Amino acid sequence: MKKNIALNVFYTLGIVVSVVGIKWAYQAHNIPVVGVLIATALFFLYLKINIVKDVRSSIKDKESSINAAAKDETI
Repeated sequence: MKKNIALNVFYTLGIVVSVVGIKWAYQAHNIPVVGVLIATALFFLYLKINIVKDVRSSIKDKESSINAAAKDETI
């Protein structure tokens, strides 16, 4: 879980740096760099969405196993 949190923070920083870089490159009229930074931001966004889905599914799995164990103890 700690690994996923650290990766999530890293991906968020990557998105922020990419957005700031896009603004800088656009103001400097450096269109190829804008394209690369947009691709980088989209890649980080894709990774962030995947890790959030993974964390949600692992939380649901843990909750279901805890609920199943609780039901077994009450029977």
